[in-house]
Amino acid sequence: MHLTPRETEKLMLHYAGELARKRKERGLKLNYPEAVAL
Repeated sequence: MHLTPRETEKLMLHYAGELARKRKERGLKLNYPEAVAL
């Protein structure tokens, strides 16, 4: 599957947001990039 640079960026942002949400649910303190992703 080939993705454009824009699609790749959107996918990475979505993944970062999901990861940050899961970490927050576990009660972990988020770092700056994770907080921005939310």
